[in-house]
Amino acid sequence: MTRTLPIAIAVAAAVIASAAAAPTPVARVKVGVSSGLVLSASGSIWTTDLVIPRVVRVDPSTNAIVRRMKPGGKPFGLAYGARSLWVSDRTANRLTRLNPRTGKVQKRIKIGTSPYGLIFGAGSVWVTSESDGTVRRISPKRNKVVAKVKAGAQPNGLAYAFGALWVADLAGGRVLKVDVRRNRVVARFAVPKADWITPSADALWVSTEANEVVRLDPNTGAALARIPVGHNPLASAWIGGELWVPNIDDGTLSVIDPATNAVRTTLEVGQAPLAVAESGGDAWVSSSFDGELWRIHP
Repeated sequence: MTRTLPIAIAVAAAVIASAAAAPTPVARVKVGVSSGLVLSASGSIWTTDLVIPRVVRVDPSTNAIVRRMKPGGKPFGLAYGARSLWVSDRTANRLTRLNPRTGKVQKRIKIGTSPYGLIFGAGSVWVTSESDGTVRRISPKRNKVVAKVKAGAQPNGLAYAFGALWVADLAGGRVLKVDVRRNRVVARFAVPKADWITPSADALWVSTEANEVVRLDPNTGAALARIPVGHNPLASAWIGGELWVPNIDDGTLSVIDPATNAVRTTLEVGQAPLAVAESGGDAWVSSSFDGELWRIHP
């Protein structure tokens, strides 16, 4: 039954460094004008250039670009599954299926307006549409939309965990749980300004535009902790057992220790960090302002 559960909040006494440390990157890879989302999959690091319409593949063993792909339009979201790379397009409102080895376009699929979050889970591709408040499910076998799920006012980030799809509804201030067997929302949990979702083994970690990360119990919807971070946290990743959170509006990363529900350290990185991915135990951080990927040892 769809319901909004009461929230029992244990407010975290987060420790945020007064002066952020400036790590020395292992590598700085110039990928284009504006490095967007970052994906670690199939032994490679993938990122989108938000200005020059292309997807860039980086070999983490050499820190070198091995391929530049042209999906067309304005590539944004990235997902990997069914032996394909999936790229959402913010302007043409379509999903492009690419051969990850050759970069060849295999299929273009019409989706909703202003696509944002994109993931692969439960054997399907899922993409949010900010403008029409839906999540679309795409079948890789049929290369078409097979279900549309009404998902709040402004669905943004997505995660697949605990046998369900999770949707951050930014304007609605909720995290939605979608039953992937019935393609319907079955629970709504209050999380003001929810934006991105990163799961762990026992929780959902929700980046919010309230400049905090909320640790959410997926069973009850209780906010187990509210952790202050930098300005406008976005697509985080687990690195060495800690959550690395990029704060796009202040050029920092907040490193959260899940044992204490607090920020252990704050790192200065490239300008306007948008996303973090993990490969080989290292963090790969995109810079949406200067088009670089930073590789950082934890």
